[in-house]
Amino acid sequence: MNELKNEFLDSEENNLGDIFKKYLKYWPLFAIGIIIGLTVAFLHLRYRAEPEYQISSTILIKNKGAGKGIGEMDGFNNLGLVKTTQSLEDEIGILTSSGIMEEVISKNSFNIDYFIEGTIRDVEIYGDEVPVQIMVDETAENLVYGLPINIRFLNRDTYELSTTFNDKELVSEHAFGDLVVLPYGTMTIVPKANFSETGISRPLFFKIVNKDRLAINYVNRLSIYPDNDTGSLLRLNFVLSHRKKGEEVLSKVIETYIEKTIKYENELAENTIKMIDDRLKLLSGEIEDVENTVVDFKRENVVTDVASNADSYIQQANEYKKQVAEYDTQINVLSNIEQSLIAGDMSSTIGGSYSINDPALMSLINKYNEAFIKKQGLSQSAVTSNPLIVSLDASLKSLRASILQNVKSNKNGLIIARGNLYANASRYDAQIAKVPGMEKELLEISRDKSTKEGLYLYLLQKREEEVLSMAAPVSSTRIVNLPKAGLNPISPNKKMFYLSGLLLGVFIPFSLVYMKEALNTKVRSIEDLSKSVTAPVLGKISRSKDKTMIDTDEDRDSPTAELFRLLRFNLDYLKQTDRNQTILVTSSVKGEGKTFIASNLAVTLASNGEKVVVLAFDLREPQLMDDFGLPNSPGISDFILKKGMSLDGVIQQHPNIENLSLIGSGMVASHLGSLMLSKRIDLLMDALKKEYDRIIIDTAPIGLVSDAFALNAYLDSTIYVVRKDVTQKEHLKNINAIHKSNKLKNCMVLLNDDTEAVETYGYGKYGK
Repeated sequence: MNELKNEFLDSEENNLGDIFKKYLKYWPLFAIGIIIGLTVAFLHLRYRAEPEYQISSTILIKNKGAGKGIGEMDGFNNLGLVKTTQSLEDEIGILTSSGIMEEVISKNSFNIDYFIEGTIRDVEIYGDEVPVQIMVDETAENLVYGLPINIRFLNRDTYELSTTFNDKELVSEHAFGDLVVLPYGTMTIVPKANFSETGISRPLFFKIVNKDRLAINYVNRLSIYPDNDTGSLLRLNFVLSHRKKGEEVLSKVIETYIEKTIKYENELAENTIKMIDDRLKLLSGEIEDVENTVVDFKRENVVTDVASNADSYIQQANEYKKQVAEYDTQINVLSNIEQSLIAGDMSSTIGGSYSINDPALMSLINKYNEAFIKKQGLSQSAVTSNPLIVSLDASLKSLRASILQNVKSNKNGLIIARGNLYANASRYDAQIAKVPGMEKELLEISRDKSTKEGLYLYLLQKREEEVLSMAAPVSSTRIVNLPKAGLNPISPNKKMFYLSGLLLGVFIPFSLVYMKEALNTKVRSIEDLSKSVTAPVLGKISRSKDKTMIDTDEDRDSPTAELFRLLRFNLDYLKQTDRNQTILVTSSVKGEGKTFIASNLAVTLASNGEKVVVLAFDLREPQLMDDFGLPNSPGISDFILKKGMSLDGVIQQHPNIENLSLIGSGMVASHLGSLMLSKRIDLLMDALKKEYDRIIIDTAPIGLVSDAFALNAYLDSTIYVVRKDVTQKEHLKNINAIHKSNKLKNCMVLLNDDTEAVETYGYGKYGK
């Protein structure tokens, strides 16, 4: 028997289709949710979402590896003639610095936003769309940021400003070009060249934005990264809601960066020119002295031309003296550098290294100049307390000390070497003692003049090159692609919004249905019974429109009648006795349809030829006889209380249904509990079992009274009626307790009023 029960229960097992159908019945709710979700997404995109565009540009950072002069003159590398190479990371840092962005905003008044009032949302305008130019005094203490200020053009000469400030409506009339002092700021408004009568009628308002906050916002919207791994191209992306304004902002950022780069390079060139000018001034004086010496020598000796007849010794002497002159130049340069370092001048680079032959000293000076230039570049966008600037200051100080020590050492070495050269020259002079002193002196003067003139011409050439470089500035940065906004906005993402609206439209109904199911405390389906009760489940009975007993003639082919016939088969299938004669029908509370089930089960059995009697054992609130349209008395209580009453006195034959008899509850009596224990019930049941094939007992709900338990001795089976959306799940515990203790024999559960019962068992169109 247990195997039969398990097989019956297995047929009611859950599957994905059942879960799907549980939610499918709420399809109108899901359809409405999806429509609302997509509509909300459409309205948000159409009227609320602010589209943002990406403006892109590409620039080339060129690294200059040589100056504009004679390439083989390596000694000029540290004079500023060679532009320092640029690191892409450093240039990205400069481009994204707040200093450049603040300068761009200040020069172009990007912190003033103009809007046209719209029906649903305001539209930002820019450039030629704005008929006026507003100049705001940023230093005013009463300047209010973010305040919408309406401007209405009265005519070509006057306008009106209005706003709500401190909960007061402020309206004032002014003339174009006048300085306007208001409680919320000081400004001047002038018309643009495109100001016309059409522009006068356009209602608009403007807002003043804090420049510091706007600079931070714009910097966050600016992204710069190398365009490739090996080259010097930089990709600039800027995101803004107004395409033209975004292109203008990015263009100004690039222009400002280029201007600052040229300025830094020109400052370096100016320092080089200044050093060359100082040296040219010194050489000019020395050359003039030499020329005066020649003039004086010729005048004193009354000579106009002296033939050179010096031999090889003279040539050697001249060579040593030439070297002495070069050493003199180097000693002079080192002396100048030494004096500059001792004086502690840190406002410029160290020049003059072109005539120094010591590679170590040249390397130190090069490092010092590079560190100095790097510090100058950082000082433009960072404060002096910046860790990088502090580190560079320390490095510069250390390099100056090393350079000073090296200069002194080189100078002393050159002085010693010069002395040696003088000694060698003296030895050769002794060999040319026969050469007239006049000729010797004149040659020395000419040689000194030639050396100084050559150096003078070379420095003059370099100076002209640097001047030309400043006169026609060429930036090391080249714009490859001008800033251009994309055709389509990058945000909001329409596909993502519509997908979100669709998912939201599905999720909310799903959540509501899920919460409804989760919070539901009533039995909703046959699956709830299968999971919660241990007693066998007989099946389902569909909802009846009239909620009364079925008509055997008119409704014999109805789905409800067919389900009751199926119920009869299930009763016999799950029976525990051979006859399964006495069947009790009960429920937990009133209104679950036990009387409906008892009545229609009796009609179904009688229609199949069985002799059936139905007992109205609900002595407290009887309903059975009213459903059949028969009197309720005499009945069971009369039979129990009136000792002489016979069974025939309480049995009523149904007037239309053959084989169906009924016994009402009888007269209303007190002490109903004692009546259920009367011995007269034994007589009643024994007599009925002898005469009828089936005895159907309709009792009071066991969740309220215990009358049904008194009849357990007479039962073969029990039908426990559970009504969909009425019976509490908590009541199912009573069924398990009854089944386990066998307080009601062969207890089986029946689901009543199930709207899905017809579809489950395959009726409907098939019956037609």
